[in-house]
Amino acid sequence: MSAQQTHHFATLRNAMFAVAAVALAGCTSGPSAGVPQEGALRTGAYPNFGIMPRGETKQLSFEEKDRITGSLSSAKARQGSAPATGSSRAEIEARKRQLQAETDATLKAIEATE
Repeated sequence: MSAQQTHHFATLRNAMFAVAAVALAGCTSGPSAGVPQEGALRTGAYPNFGIMPRGETKQLSFEEKDRITGSLSSAKARQGSAPATGSSRAEIEARKRQLQAETDATLKAIEATE
């Protein structure tokens, strides 16, 4: 083997070691490296399913639920009886033209500052 081939082989070998070292360093670093998981500290403890979970807030009674449902139903009925007001085709087209004019004015202002 010539000296040049030996030099290339040594360079290649060192590059492979560097890649392997970086790959192994990536496996060992991270937020969970060396930190035990919370569940691992509780070995031998079993979950207790006999304790009922409590609600985060005060629960509604049946009377409160019925009162709220009734008020929402009456509000829904009032809204349903109101005539629907939609935009006409002409109003929509006028709004589009207005928005396009505003867009053009903004674009001209941006181009003027450049």
